[in-house]
Amino acid sequence: MDKNMWVLKISLMKPSFIPGRMDLLVAVDRKKEIIKQLENGGMVKVGDLSKRFGVTDETIRRDLEKLESDGVILRTHGGAVLNPKDNGFGSEPPVLHREMIHLEQKKAIGRYAASIVKEGEVIALDASTTGLQLVKHLPNKPLTILTYSFAIANELIKKKEISVILIGGNLDSDSMAITGKSAENMVEGYHVDKFFFSCQGFDYQRGVSEPYESHARVKEKILEISDDLILIADSSKFQRKSLIRLLGLEDVDLLITDEGMPAHEVSELGNKGVNIAIAN
Repeated sequence: MDKNMWVLKISLMKPSFIPGRMDLLVAVDRKKEIIKQLENGGMVKVGDLSKRFGVTDETIRRDLEKLESDGVILRTHGGAVLNPKDNGFGSEPPVLHREMIHLEQKKAIGRYAASIVKEGEVIALDASTTGLQLVKHLPNKPLTILTYSFAIANELIKKKEISVILIGGNLDSDSMAITGKSAENMVEGYHVDKFFFSCQGFDYQRGVSEPYESHARVKEKILEISDDLILIADSSKFQRKSLIRLLGLEDVDLLITDEGMPAHEVSELGNKGVNIAIAN
């Protein structure tokens, strides 16, 4: 072989061994596989991914951080779900995905909210996953619960002391919620002591806002028949806005949120007359 040809061959091979390039290619492939798994299975866990790819949990967390910064996923407690498509005002992933997002904060809020429910009360719950955490922390004591959430009603089946009124109407399978005109009409015949509800976003200017009109209409009917209005919303929803304004923040009797709320914002909202409880 001609000596010059041999030298040329070596020089052409060198770029493929640039330090760090192979690691970069592997990371790109890993992220593609993570996305594919999310599309097929709906959710991934850090521990499962680290075993599958033979890397550390920290490496997987960095992959997930990058995917989240790119807007592809939403990180959850110990894992991730696909980020839902944005409709301009924000939308929500299906309820089984939403349940895992900010799970520890929702548990804390649900635990606190359950602690202020008194025996014998009639309370109402929306179809939020924070409301689902509330009922998981409720003791089995005499209560009446009005809800349009199939998931919440199902959770309460095992608590025999609690009477459940499940509002009838059209089933939304993504949120496991029952809405529609018949649901709205049914609500009008009741009265409740406390209405625990969540939202997609809240701030002082926009108030409490919702992404779906059908859910908002049912909530508005329950707001009308309730003595105390209790917003249960984790701090990630603060200063987020959605399509439909439900009510002003000043109209809420109590906001239960988590420690992620900036202290100066808590003070500012308090100065504006918003009663806030921080669940920790």
